[in-house]
Amino acid sequence: MTVSGFGWRDLSTDAVPAAERLDYWREATNSLFPPTQLRRDGFEGFYGHVAWLSLGEVTIADIVSTSLDVVRSERDIHCGDDRWYELTIQIDGECAFSQDGRDIVTGPRSMVLYDSRRPYQMRFRGPYRQVSLKVPRAALRERVPSVDRLVALHLAADRIPGRFIYDLASGLCERPNDIPAALSSRLEQHVLELTATALMDVGSGETVSFSRVSQLDRIKAYILAHLDDAELSPRGIAAAHGISLRRLYELFEGEEQQVARFVQAQRLDRIRRELADPLMRGLPINSIALRRGFKDFSHFSRAFRRQFGVAPGAFRSASSH
Repeated sequence: MTVSGFGWRDLSTDAVPAAERLDYWREATNSLFPPTQLRRDGFEGFYGHVAWLSLGEVTIADIVSTSLDVVRSERDIHCGDDRWYELTIQIDGECAFSQDGRDIVTGPRSMVLYDSRRPYQMRFRGPYRQVSLKVPRAALRERVPSVDRLVALHLAADRIPGRFIYDLASGLCERPNDIPAALSSRLEQHVLELTATALMDVGSGETVSFSRVSQLDRIKAYILAHLDDAELSPRGIAAAHGISLRRLYELFEGEEQQVARFVQAQRLDRIRRELADPLMRGLPINSIALRRGFKDFSHFSRAFRRQFGVAPGAFRSASSH
C-alpha cells in the first residue's frame, strides 16, 4: 500500500502471485465497499489497481481492472454494511449492471446509482476504469427523498446536471498534492450536493407520482432554511405547511429519521462542518452550537458525542491536524 497526495491510498495486484490475485482483489475491494463476490473464468491475465480518498463519510475510489463479474447477493448483506448508496462513473470500458429487475449498460461518461441494501450484479467483459463514490444513505436521502426510486437508472455524465459530479470526481482522481486537509469537510459536502444534483437527470420518464415526495422535499427545505431557529418544532413545521401534526409524522414514517431527530441531526451535521472549518477556528464551540439552534450547551455536547462518537472539542482538535 502507498499513500500519495491528499490522503490517497493505493492497492495493486502487481506484486501478488497470479494465482492469488483474485482473492487479494476481493479482500481489497471488500475493505472499501460493502462485501461482494468476484467471479471469473480463471486467474490468467487478471489485474487490479484501486486508489481511494476518504472525505469524512464519503469515499472516492479510482478502480482499474479487467474482465470480471461482481455479485452482491442476499447472503453478503449484513447489518452495518447497508448504510451506503454507491454512484459508479464509467471512465473507460463498459459495465452491465443489474438491480431490482433493471438492466443497463454504462459506457464512458455514464453513471448509475445503486443501493447496497439490495443484491446487484456488475459484469465487465474487458478492461475498464471506473470511479466509484460511496456516500452515506442518510445524507443522500436528506437531499433527495425520492432517491430509492432512482437506483439502477442510466445517468449521463456528459451533460448538465451529471457533468458537475463527473468533473469533480475525475479531477480529484488526478490526485493533486496541493489540496489542504482542511478542505476535506467542504469537499465531502460538494460531493454529496453534486451527487444529488446529478440525480435530477434520472428517471424523468418515470410515471410514478411524486406528490408525497414533493411535499416532503418542501418540508425539508423549510427545515433547512429555519434550522438556526431555536424555536423550530414539529408543531410549528406542520402549521407552516397547513397540515396536521399527525400528517407530518406520517410523511416522515418512511424516512431514516423522524422529524425531530431529522432537525437535530441536521443541526449537528452543520456544526460538525463548522468545527472542521479552519475559518471558524477562532469561534468558541458554545457560540457555534447556540447560533445553530441549540439552547443548552450540555445537551448539545451529549447529542454531538452520541451522533459522532467523539466530544466536540476533541473533534475540532483532530480536524486541525
